[in-house]
Amino acid sequence: LQEARRYGDRRDVREEQRDLRDQRRDVRDARREYREDLRDYRDYRASNRQAFRGPAFRSNFRYQQFRPGVRIAPNYYGQRYVVNNYRNYRLPNPGARQTWVRHYNDMLLVNTRTGTVVRVIPNFYW
Repeated sequence: LQEARRYGDRRDVREEQRDLRDQRRDVRDARREYREDLRDYRDYRASNRQAFRGPAFRSNFRYQQFRPGVRIAPNYYGQRYVVNNYRNYRLPNPGARQTWVRHYNDMLLVNTRTGTVVRVIPNFYW
C-alpha cells in the first residue's frame, strides 16, 4: 500500500512538473508575442512620425536653456506661452506674481514682476 502511494505521489509530481513546463512555455510564448508586438508598434510609429508628433511650437526666438535665477525678457513669458491649466499637468501652484511658462519642451516657473526664472523642469513635454 505504501509503495502504491509512493508511485502515485511520483506520478502526481511528474504531472505537476509537466504542468509547470507547459506554463513556462506559455509564459515564454507570451513574452515573445509581446516583444514582436512592441517591435511592430515601434516600426509603425517610426514610419508614421507625423501622427505621433505633438503640435508645432512656434516662437519668435530660438531655444535657449535657462537656469533658476536667470532674468529673462518679457517676450519669453508673454501671454501666448503661459500655461493656465497647470493642475492638469500636475504642476505645483505658482506663488504670488509667478506663472508657469512653456519654453519649447521645458517648463519654467517665472516671477512676472522681476522676470527671473524660479524653477526649470527640462524636457517636460517629452
